[in-house]
Amino acid sequence: MMDDELKQRDLSSKPDSQLTADERKELKRRFDEFVGIMRSQGMVPSEPASKPKKVEKWNPVTHGRRG
Repeated sequence: MMDDELKQRDLSSKPDSQLTADERKELKRRFDEFVGIMRSQGMVPSEPASKPKKVEKWNPVTHGRRG
């Protein structure tokens, strides 16, 4: 019966530091279920996006300073 109570409990207002091990497992289960639903509807890519390009800080000396 405890599992049913935990599945129905609202854990959104409880800080992470105060969650019990069972509550953490329940949140992980909910997240995995959510991702599965989103993936089945084509809303989550099956592969992560490619790495973003490295952004360089602009430097007038190396980027053609006009003078």
